[in-house]
Amino acid sequence: MSPTKTRDAVIAAGCIVWRARKGTIEVLLVHMVRDDVWAWPKGKVDPGEHLVVCAQREVREETGYLVNLAQPLPGAVYTLPDGRRKVVHYWSAQVRARVRDRPQNMREIDEIAWVTLDEADAKLTRRSDQTQLDAVRRMHEKGTLVTSPIVIQRHAQARPRKKWAKGEETRPLTAKGRGQAKDLVKVLSVYGVGDVVTSPWARCTLTVEPYVKASAADLRTMERLTEAAHAENPGKVANSIGRFIERAKPVIICLHRPVLPTVIEKVREYCDRSVVLDLPRRDPYLAAGEMLVAHVTREGRVTAIERHSA
Repeated sequence: MSPTKTRDAVIAAGCIVWRARKGTIEVLLVHMVRDDVWAWPKGKVDPGEHLVVCAQREVREETGYLVNLAQPLPGAVYTLPDGRRKVVHYWSAQVRARVRDRPQNMREIDEIAWVTLDEADAKLTRRSDQTQLDAVRRMHEKGTLVTSPIVIQRHAQARPRKKWAKGEETRPLTAKGRGQAKDLVKVLSVYGVGDVVTSPWARCTLTVEPYVKASAADLRTMERLTEAAHAENPGKVANSIGRFIERAKPVIICLHRPVLPTVIEKVREYCDRSVVLDLPRRDPYLAAGEMLVAHVTREGRVTAIERHSA
């Protein structure tokens, strides 16, 4: 049996970090000392680490930049010298802040460079890295490179209805749900969202509370996102979701399972045809604690969909 079938694949994540400069797009490359190659910043996922968290961490360690992740990009799969497959997941990203003036380990990455797309085409050592570059170029030409994340967050696991007699609006999270809410902080943080809108019912506010505290995000409750208000007038929820998408401003919206069919159907109206099939199609649509990230252009078109759990 071949080595690729007997050994686990190596999973990695990284970003194509870009910026607009004087009417052109520049991307960030790193020089890998051991292999003497210019490539995208990336690295292996730590045990138990979420892919998007890994992608952000690796960029920070290898370049000194803290970035906000945006749309997912084509990945890469290749065979390592020991026969294992390496699977790399990529996202487009933009700089949030400079947190270090050089790479963390100069013996691994000794140089970084901002280059134009054409310069990157010549500078990238591995031809396999052209796939991500070509994707960024196409997105730029189509006007879909700049997007904002609209995060639809289903609340974390809550106490069962039949075991809570104090009213639906006060039903709390379970111990597992509280753990999910805590774990969601790192995943939500990669998108750099500063606005959180939530149903005022306890299981929703408790889900976003750790993120709001950690990020100092602005929190706003919206009564129409509750199960009761939605049952009475689902059209109000649909209208609100439509306005969030059309505004194209980053936001996290935390709500309940019964509200999700209305939300997903409204998101579908704004999706490009190429991403419609990425939407969940069956109840419960999202598991407890799971999020859907819709990447929205300035014109209010959804060009990419992701789903993540803690």
